[in-house]
Formats: sequence, structure tokens, C-alpha cells
Amino acid sequence: MEEQATVPLATHRRPPALLPPSVARLGGFAALALLGALQWQRMVGGLPASHALLWVLVAVAVAVALLWADGRRRRRTAATLGVTLLGLLAAYAASGLELALFKPRRLDDLGSGLAQGTEALANVQLPYRGADPWPSLTLQLLGAALCVLAALLAFSPRGDRAPSAGSGARGYPFLALALLLVLVAAPVVSLGGTQPVALGAVITALTVCFLWLERLPLRPGIGIAAMLALALAGALPLASAADGEDPWFDYKALAEQLGPNDPLRFDWDHSYGPIDWPRDGSEVLRVAARDPSYWKVANLDDFDGTAWVGEDADRRGFASPELDLPPEWNEQSSWRETLGVTLRRLQTRDVIGAGTTIGVEDTARTVRPSAQPGLWRSETEFRGGDSYTVTAYVPRPSAADLGESEAGADARRRADLELVIPTVPDDTSARGDSAALGQPSRLRLRAEISFAPFTPFGRGPVPFARYPTLVRSNDGDAAMRASPYARSWRLAKRLARVSETPYEYVLEVNRFLQAGFTYDEVPLEIEPGTATLEGFLFDTKSGYCQQYSGAMAMLLRMGGIPARVAAGFSPGGYSKHKQAWVVRDTDAHSWVEAWFDDFGWVTFDPTPAGTPARSQIAALERAPETSTDRGDAASSGEGGSAARLPGVRPDLAGPQSGPGGAAGSGEDAGTRWWWFAGGGLLLALLAAWSVLRWRRRAEAPALALDRAVRELEAALRRSGRPASADTTLHQLEQRLGRTPEAAAYLRALRTGRFATSAPAPTAGGRRALRRELASGGGPRGRLRALWALPPWRA
Repeated sequence: MEEQATVPLATHRRPPALLPPSVARLGGFAALALLGALQWQRMVGGLPASHALLWVLVAVAVAVALLWADGRRRRRTAATLGVTLLGLLAAYAASGLELALFKPRRLDDLGSGLAQGTEALANVQLPYRGADPWPSLTLQLLGAALCVLAALLAFSPRGDRAPSAGSGARGYPFLALALLLVLVAAPVVSLGGTQPVALGAVITALTVCFLWLERLPLRPGIGIAAMLALALAGALPLASAADGEDPWFDYKALAEQLGPNDPLRFDWDHSYGPIDWPRDGSEVLRVAARDPSYWKVANLDDFDGTAWVGEDADRRGFASPELDLPPEWNEQSSWRETLGVTLRRLQTRDVIGAGTTIGVEDTARTVRPSAQPGLWRSETEFRGGDSYTVTAYVPRPSAADLGESEAGADARRRADLELVIPTVPDDTSARGDSAALGQPSRLRLRAEISFAPFTPFGRGPVPFARYPTLVRSNDGDAAMRASPYARSWRLAKRLARVSETPYEYVLEVNRFLQAGFTYDEVPLEIEPGTATLEGFLFDTKSGYCQQYSGAMAMLLRMGGIPARVAAGFSPGGYSKHKQAWVVRDTDAHSWVEAWFDDFGWVTFDPTPAGTPARSQIAALERAPETSTDRGDAASSGEGGSAARLPGVRPDLAGPQSGPGGAAGSGEDAGTRWWWFAGGGLLLALLAAWSVLRWRRRAEAPALALDRAVRELEAALRRSGRPASADTTLHQLEQRLGRTPEAAAYLRALRTGRFATSAPAPTAGGRRALRRELASGGGPRGRLRALWALPPWRA
């Protein structure tokens, strides 16, 4: 009976296969994976084909290791798990990512970098050639991971069979095929293909080999013909799908879901009303740069009689950047800087740079110089995830150098000494008859006033006035005295009479703008009929960066110094982990650029300390070391806000060498710990406490202020009074400074961010602030305030 039962089984035994099942599937997998990897590699510009081959070799090695693990009868599960983990790690390494990113302290860098790269895939152009490495690394990691995951699915042992079972039960080939087809088709849809029919035939043939080559008999006969027929039959539909517009795997949609919504836009022209641009603290860009700078987007060259505006950005024509550079700019190699710019939540066609942009590289979009020298534009809009490398000329002369330079003698800067002023050009108005100026029936005409270059003590010629609508000209001094800016003109002449050099005049203008002026993001109303900047200078003395920069640029031109308003972003905060300056929407800013014939456009910022809270309260990390041999006008010793000229806030400029500087103190300075043999725990704690006290006393004032501001931010959060992104330190002073000691503490934090001579916050003021945080909360409020702001400093 048993012999009769075995006979039918022997007669139905499968004929010998053409290839061993494992070899057949491995060959089909390797061929299809190689085709997909070579297609995927095209999405990264400049990536050699050897990288794609490496991904396939890693996947084949994983497949072989899984075949080996399948033969382990007792430890098959453990072996399979080990191969899976090692395979995924090998895919990570093959993508080009550093293994050091797996260190616990760098896992956050890895996660944020991959998230950044994935978000960028929603907008970047392919093949990707941007300056930001993360989109490229993310694409490479996806390619290597798809290869390895397909190998894991195709060759993983199945738990529902014995090791000696037929090969047809091994793995999940159809799931693996889906991943391999994504690897092949996604790049074809994104980048296109020149021969879709041939590609469809190859995909079909390799798919048939991958799925059924292991079943082909030793004498294939009609089997080969059937496989060829299937390849030809599947070529046309696969070619049609590969040549379509919709991707098989929509990675862009996935990236858009991970990234922020509603890209931000900014209008950089001045309006002088309450701030209405985005203010929710969103990150808009990152700049990898050696030194902090103002990140410029636009130049506002024209004063239209009311406000500063930029030229039409879409105006045709290309201006050479050299028109915005001094004659000897090539000799200042230390002022040529390289910036790596990555957009996050910003949509614009303007290239963001610093100073005068000389060139733009590493971008997939077509960029070229705009009609304004030193500014570049893209033919299509940049979006979040785009990146590029900017080469810029950013002069940083010392105060002594500026004091020896002329301003305005360069004939190329004549247009930067002009203002359009509404005026009444007749004899009555020339005499300054205020009654005539106030008559509504009198028509004000626009005069183009050309001011003479700066001369010592204001001894230069009077300005020249042209009236385009009347085709006439006359004395510009009389036109200015008859204009709505008569008081500003008198002020400019008074400041010029006490200035021997252009730089001294700049300092005089800055001193005037710091005396009695207040920073206010909702400026006071100007009386009707009064010019906005005139009312700011003499009536309200209240405004934010637009009022300060607009008034300073106007006064500089009146004094014979070529000037303009620049708009963009302040430096932001430096992140050691990201190795870049993180810039948020609250850092949107405008400042002044003044032309010095020896150096070019030099940055000045008259805006006082009451800038947005994101730049003040956010936990700013320590800036990278900056060179001290490139002078800064902060060394002029003017004190107050003048000590910031020309450039950035001292807290962002990095620690300086010398006592209390980076050479001997700071959070990153090394601390030597001495453990004496036989010392007990108490001695160790006392030594640690002493070292901590020494470090706190030795640290730079800017770092101490940063620590105090971070402590304030944490205290507000812990006490249940978190500060919103648009809260300023000035507002906190009004809210919590009910006692003189608490108000003095907050005022010291606010003014100390900029003023080098400001008083330091005291321990008594800190205790008073703790009492303010506890007020109205009873015993529980006092305990919470004690936890929020403990007696010892964090």
C-alpha cells in the first residue's frame, strides 16, 4: 500500500530547473535593482554611477546573507534579524551619510537634517544641484534603502515552511517588485526618458526574470518564447505609464505633508505704518557663513518724496556687480565671503546674499544679475528647500580706516546723492512763507534735488534742483527750504558744520537718532500734512527699523554721502549643531548702506535695542570664532548704539580675544579638573563649585547676557507667563517692572544687548523679578516662582 502511494509522487516530480532557484532569483533581482539604481542616481546632479552600483552590491550582499540565514535551522530568526539590522546600516553607510551622526549627541542633527532634506524634495528642481547637502543625501539614502528593503522582502525566510522547502515559498517577491518598480519609475516620471518603449521592454523582461526565471525548466523550449512574448506584451503599457505625468510614488506630496504650509513672502518697500509682515517666529532661511552679516534681499535706492522704494525687480537688463564695487575691491581678499544659503519657508525670486553679491553657484535654477548691481534674480521662484552658494564682497573696515576715506567723489554714485522732494518753486515759497505752503489750492511740484559730495564742515556748493514737469531748474537750497523737509535740511546742514570727515557726519546722524527716540512697532500718528520722516525726526520720535533707516539714509544724502536703504534680515541666531545662522521671520529688517570711496557700501544700523523678541529672548547659541584683525567701527568707542557701527550686534559678533574672551573663558572653553588622591565627595563638590564660579566671572559680558536672557525666557515659561514670539524686552519691562529693582533688571538686559557701557543686571534686581513672578499667586505662586527663578543661577 505504501509502495503504491509513493509511485504517483515520483511520476509528478518537477523536472530539473535551468538554474538553481536561489541563483535565478538573485540574478533577476540584481538586474532589476541595477536598472532602478541607475535611474534613481540621475536625480542627484553629478552623482557618479559607481554610487548606484554600490547600492546594488549592498543589496545583493544582504540577499546572500539572508540565504545563509535561511539555512540556520535553530537560529534562523536571530540570524535573519541580525542580517536585517546590518543591511539597513549598510544602506545608510552606502548613501554617504556619516556614521558619526549615530552618536547620541548628534542624533538630533541626523533627524533634523533628514526632515529638512525630505521637506526640500517638495520644491527643488531635479536633478538636484543645490548647495544644501541634505536633499542630496536624502535622495541617496532613499535609493540605497529601496534596494536593501527590496532584497529583505525578496529573500527573507518565511516562517510557514521548513528550510528545505521549495524556493517558491521564500520571501515576498511581489512586494519586493513594487519597491523595485518605484526605484525605476519615479526618476523616469520626474526627469523623463528618451526611449520609453525600450525602457518598458527592459522593465517587463527583467520583471519576468525576477518572478519566474527560477521556474524555467532545464530544457526551456516554449518557456523562453512565453517570456519574450510577455516582455513584448508588457512593453507598451509600461512605457505609457513611465512616460506619464503622474509619479508612481509621489514623494513630492509626501514631502509637502512633512513641510510647513503657506510659504512666506515679504514686501521690502517702506510703508512706515504698523508692522504687518509675518511675525509668528517661523524659520525662513539658514546661512552657513564664517561671520554674521545682514542678509540682504533688496536695495531701496529711490526716495519718492514720501518713502524709500526699490526699482522694479522685473525690469529687463543685467547690471554688472562691479558697478557696485570700489575700484580696488580685488585687493581686499579677506572681505570676499562665501555663504551657503538654504531657504526654509520663503518664496522669492531674489537671491539672498550679503553686501554685494558677486556670483551664485550650486543651484538648479537659472540665476543671473538683475538690473540693480550686486543683486541677482532667478528666472523661476525659489521655494522652501532650495539652496545655493553666494560669493559676496562684504567690507568691514575699521573706524580709523573709515575716518580717512572720502565719500561721494566716485562719479558712479551721483544718483545716490539725489532725493525727490515735493516743493513749490516760486518766490513766495522760496522765502519760506508758511501760510502760502499751507494753502490747499497751491499745487506742490516734485523737484529732483542733487546734493554735492561731502566737504569738511559743510563748505560745499548748494544743491541743484530740477523740475521735470516744468523743464526748469533753480537753487536747490531754496527748494529744500520750501519743501516739507525744511527742518531735516536745516538739521543736515547743522550736523555737517561740525563734521570734518564723512565718517564723523555719519556718527553725528547716528547720535541724533539715539537721543530721545524710542523703538515702537506701532508708531505714533504723524500730523496730517507733515511728511512721515519729517514727523518721525522732530515730532513723534517713535518708530521701528523702517523709520530709523529711512531717516538716516535721507540725512546722509543731504549731507553729501551716497546712501541707500537695504532690506532683508538681521543675522539671526547661530546654531552650533546646524553650523549656520538660523533666521526667522521676526528677523526681517532694514538698515542703511553708505558709500565710502575706498571701501564701497558699508553697513550701518541706527535702529536701537528694542528689536523683536525672537532676536532677544530666543536661546542664541555661541557664535563661531571671528577674526579680530578685520576691524569694525564698533572700536570707535562712541558708546551706546554708536558702538554697533557699522554692522551687527555685539552679542552676535562672537567673543573677542583678550580678558574674558574666547581665549580663556566661555561655555566652550576647556576646564581642567584636578582630583587629589584620596579626596572625598565633599572636596570634589567644592572644587566643582569653585570652578563654576570662576567660569561665570571670567565669561564675556555678551555671553553672560545671553545666559540671563535664556534664564528669563525659561522663568516666564515655568511661572505660567510664556512670552509670545512678538514680545519684546521693552514690553516685558512694562509688564513686570512694577518695582524699581525689577524694572532696572529688565532694562539692563534690554540695553546690555547692544550698549557696551550699559550697567550689568544685579542680584537684587533678580530677586525683585522673582517677587514679581510670584505676585498674585499666593503660596503656590511663590513656590512656582522659586522654581522658575531659583536663588542660584542655572
